[in-house]
Amino acid sequence: MTAPRPRPDSPLRFIDTTAKLSLLMAVLSILWCLCQIVVVVGLGHLDIVGWMQGEGLPVPAVFFWLGRHAALLSLLMLLASVGLLVVSWGLLKHREWGRIGFVMLLVLIAVANLAVIPLVDAVMLGLQSVIPADILQSEQGRELRVQLLVGRWSLLLLTCGSALVIALLHGWLVIKLYRPEIRRIFS
Repeated sequence: MTAPRPRPDSPLRFIDTTAKLSLLMAVLSILWCLCQIVVVVGLGHLDIVGWMQGEGLPVPAVFFWLGRHAALLSLLMLLASVGLLVVSWGLLKHREWGRIGFVMLLVLIAVANLAVIPLVDAVMLGLQSVIPADILQSEQGRELRVQLLVGRWSLLLLTCGSALVIALLHGWLVIKLYRPEIRRIFS
């Protein structure tokens, strides 16, 4: 005889669904991070900044920073993904450490998404600074500046909007995971 299935609106079903979706996201994120690390290591051998300098292109400061920290950023993202895998497993097994760790990661991810907005803007400004001034003064250059400006603001709006939506969703999940009927399930 099988155990009765939880009601669709039950706290247990909410926890199990959240944990399973988070486990899936963690596995996909780990795979993405591993691919990203392979690319970063490959690009490290290609030396994009050196190539840009060799071609006489100005290299924005943010590109130097990204080049110096790309491997570390990829590794930190991989560690966060492994952390998500671990706390999601704890959440699925109804462990209190899994619930607390999951809440901490939700808050950390929401803050990180908001913190990356200035970096996105710096990269877009850096791309614009790579274009030689004589090209920007031409008719096509003026069109290019408009396209870059529209692209910059579109990307900033998309980045800000998605960071805000994620922060709101994570806030809702944190509140839900602190409700008494949810907390009673964890040992």
